[in-house]
Formats: sequence, C-alpha cells, structure tokens
Amino acid sequence: MGVVVSPGVYTTETDFSLYAPALSTSIFGVVGTAAKGPTDEITLITDEASLINTFGKPSANHYAMYAGIRYLRYGRQLKFVRVAQYDVKAEIEMQGAAAEGGALADVGTMEAVTTGSHGNLLQVIVAASVYHSGAYKFTVVYDGNVVETYDNMLTGAANSDSDYFWVTQLANSSEWVVVDATSVDNTLPFLGVGTYTLVNGDDGAPATTADVVGSVGTPPAVPATGLQLFRNPETIDVNLLAVPGNPNTAVIAELISICEARGDAMCLIDPPEGKTVQGIADWHNGTGGGVGEPGAALNSSYAALMWPWVQVFDAWSNANIWIPPSGHVAGAIAYTDSNTETWYAPAGLSRGRLVDVLDVEHSASQGERDFLYSGGNSVNPIVNFVTDGTVIWGQRTLQRTPTATDRINVRRLLLYMRKVIATAVRGLVFEPNDEFTWMSFVRLIEPFCRSIKSRRGLYDFRVICDSTTNTPAIIARNEMAGKILLQPTRTAEMITVDFVLLPTGASFEEFV
Repeated sequence: MGVVVSPGVYTTETDFSLYAPALSTSIFGVVGTAAKGPTDEITLITDEASLINTFGKPSANHYAMYAGIRYLRYGRQLKFVRVAQYDVKAEIEMQGAAAEGGALADVGTMEAVTTGSHGNLLQVIVAASVYHSGAYKFTVVYDGNVVETYDNMLTGAANSDSDYFWVTQLANSSEWVVVDATSVDNTLPFLGVGTYTLVNGDDGAPATTADVVGSVGTPPAVPATGLQLFRNPETIDVNLLAVPGNPNTAVIAELISICEARGDAMCLIDPPEGKTVQGIADWHNGTGGGVGEPGAALNSSYAALMWPWVQVFDAWSNANIWIPPSGHVAGAIAYTDSNTETWYAPAGLSRGRLVDVLDVEHSASQGERDFLYSGGNSVNPIVNFVTDGTVIWGQRTLQRTPTATDRINVRRLLLYMRKVIATAVRGLVFEPNDEFTWMSFVRLIEPFCRSIKSRRGLYDFRVICDSTTNTPAIIARNEMAGKILLQPTRTAEMITVDFVLLPTGASFEEFV
C-alpha cells in the first residue's frame, strides 16, 4: 500500500491463488490439399461434418482430409490448412436490363466462393417467389443436393437498399456463391427464371513442395503460408503436426524444425507407400538412395514414424482405398489423452487398436518387428494380429540416442509439462527476484508435479528454486532460474515371464 496521509480505512488485495492451468494436449495441425475451402489460413474444425462442409468431399490424393476424418473420430480440435494453386473459380455470366427498357447486357458474374473444379457442381435455380409478386426464390444446389435457399429476393435498382436485395443477401449469407456485379440496376439476373450451372472451375496446378513448406511472410501485410502458419507457439496452439501422405525430404525437415523450435509439439511422419521392411529401414536411415528420399537419418525426439499404409473403406467413393497412417495415429493419441493421460503410450491393445482398418500393406513378423524397433532403427510397425485386429505396435520417437525421450510417452509428457509450466509461471514475470518469488515458483510447480506423479506419469520429482539456482550473477542479469528434476515413468514394452520348476515337496519360500 502506498503512503496514507489522513485518517480512514484502507483496503488492499493480495492474490496467492496462482495455479498451473489445464491445457488441451492433442490439437492436430494438418497441411494438405482439399477440393475447396480457404487457402493458406488456419481453419479450426471440430467435427467431420464441418470438415466436409468447409473443404469438400475428399478424393484421390487428399490425404490430409482422410487424416482429419480419422483424427476427428476421437479428437476435437483439428487445425486444417489447405494449400493449393487453384486460382480459377467456377462462374456464370449474368445479364440483365442495363437501363429501364434497354437491351440486355452483361452485368457481372456469379462465382463459387472458393476456387477449384468443385464449383462446377454448383447450380443456382431462380424461380418466382410464392409469397410476393415481383420477388424471386434462389436455390443453391451442390452436387444434386440443396444447400441454401433464399426466398422473397428483390431485384432492380429501387430495391438495392433493401436487406432482401439479391446481391446483398447472397454477399452476406451464402457460403457457396458470390456475386461480382458490375451494375446492380438489373431487373433479374441470368435472363430470367431458370436453372443455371456454374462452369470453368479449374483445379490448376498441383500443390508444390514450396506451397506446403510455405513462407514466413511479413505479417500482417504479407501473411505466412503453408507450414509456416504453425511456427509461432505464442499465436497458434497445436500439439501434433503432420503433412499426411507427403514423405518429401524438405517437408519432413520443416516439420521437425517447426516442432523443435516450438518446443511444445511433435510431428507424425508418414512413410512412402509401398516400402518393404528393409526399404522403410533404409529410407528413415537416409540410405535408401531414391530420388527425393532422405540423405541422412531422420533423428529427432520431436518426430515419430509409423509404418505401413493402411486400407480403409471410403464412403465418398464407395471403395476401399489405401491411406497413410498419420491420421489414425493422431486419433490414437487423442483417444489416449481423453481416456487415460498424455504420458500413456498410444500403442498396444488398450489404446493402439485401429478398428476401422481393413488391411495393412505388410504385417511385420516378430523378427521383422525386432529389426525395425532396435539396432538403431526407430520404425513403429502397425501390425495385423489374427485374433486382436490391427494395432499400433510401437511408440519410439525418431531419436537415435538411447535416452528417455526416445519414447513417445516421455516426449509428450515433457511437451505437456513445459507448456503448462511456461503458462503458469508467466504470472511471476516482473516480480521481485527474491526468496518470496522463489518460494512462489516452488509452490506453483510442486502440486502440478505431484498430481502427475499420482496419475502414474512420474516415479518421483524435485522442484528447486533458491539461492543455489539463483546466484548473484544470474540475478544481476535480471533472470530467475528454477530447476525441475524428473524421473518419468517408463512403459512396459517387453514383458518377460520366468517359469521355475521345483522338485516335489520343495518349499516355495526357499526359491522366492
């Protein structure tokens, strides 16, 4: 309290209730192609219906869409970035009376909201309104299905200020078509009542590696694109990152670079389609020698590789298709987080079963799994067990050095703890660098670590923030240093059972 100079009652507040917040742990960021939708911007999707409505039906090589669909069966926050060179919108020229009693003339175009050939499936049906004479009903149809209806629509310059003026109504409401009118004094677009099909929509050139990797830009004047949209952890919250079905070396390098720089996310790397056991081992070790394949081993605890591709039924094409595994893996991680804890392994019969997978390219035998999972290799096989179904049967990161972070459960534990603690201790920034603040740090972190220990994430821990971590030299630099010692829980990946045969009449106590 400041100095008081006259009699009275003065009150203050001191808040010691700072706590470590709960944060989402399986937010999936995806970059890929789609039939339609906004390009080079992050779109939050929370369910499959919204994904399809926003980005269209998946087809052919839209692997990011299939990955998003699989993730959303267990996860709730998909951040989708569509990359494309689709720069041609489907449209139709509109004609109307340029002036009262004048001849028909072009008055602009009606276009699909987003670019791409999907717009060629759009139709606009213009009919007389059943409610008012001189008004019209506009029905927007996509692929044979009615998606929007606007009734009592008005035309003509005299109605241009009305909320029911057709140009204004479509501009403010339609998610499918937009009017680019050079004049608004037409009496009725499209020459009159009828059905009009948009044409000339074009998918353009396929998205390139440069489109996927993107550029950092100079926001806000020049926004970032592609993967670079996920680079800043202070503005974009994400825990998992993938470019499904894209094993390009430059893309993989950028994924790992972004996750390591953020320090709060890990990436899921998809293998090339059709790789053999030896082929995938060589590929991830940088010895495959193929065009566009890694020239050095993939080595990072912020990345994981599952193999091989899996077969699923695609309701959109009514056929069985092969897709990369990253979407299923993200779904397994989301399932693990919602049913257990972040530090549980997203693998095995309890949390790694892929119930909608029909087949795998190759189901590795025990010897093949030994080869892929040891000896410096870090490939997590997806296996089809006869009685148990298809299961993720490994949880290694791509780190080759044998430490605790060569396992996904430990890496995700640390990602979670780093993010929560960094968020929690932000409230101590600019506080006096003394014993009181050091004690506040310890009181803030210890309950959080104790909670994780009680939930089987840590064997033990210790939080230190005192004069031993904050020397005079550190304090002089306006820094405060804390130290958290952790013993993370390891998973039981190899279970051994020792059978001991005893002679008849022997006492069990003698051998225990």
